[in-house]
Amino acid sequence: MDPLHLAHLVFLGLWGGILLCEFILECLGDDDHALRFTARAHFWIDVLAELPVLLGVLGTGAALLGRAWPPSAVLQLKVAAGLVAIGSNLYCAVLVALRYRRRGDPQALRAWRPRVRMTALGVPFGAVAAWLGLRYFAG
Repeated sequence: MDPLHLAHLVFLGLWGGILLCEFILECLGDDDHALRFTARAHFWIDVLAELPVLLGVLGTGAALLGRAWPPSAVLQLKVAAGLVAIGSNLYCAVLVALRYRRRGDPQALRAWRPRVRMTALGVPFGAVAAWLGLRYFAG
């Protein structure tokens, strides 16, 4: 496997691990302390880890796409599914930042939680992109 593919896979693995950690955070209790902790921790994970890793995913993915230009239909589907997952994750980061601004108000934190959780709808798109990438393009 060439270094660019390997770097892309490493970034994707890191991103998946970060998403799993955030999922666990979002499943913590519904008491005021847990809500405040989740709002703070999720925000700082996004800022310090997830968004930089997501830039790595986008950068290596764009470089790999450039190598495969013009893209096949399967590659177009993979890229489209990946972009939906990335878009959902970026939207989640915006929601997390907005929620963080209200971290002192447990009622507001309760109101933001379903919106943040809804962005998990991007996960199946990421799974499709990962499956297509591993099935057809890794090597």
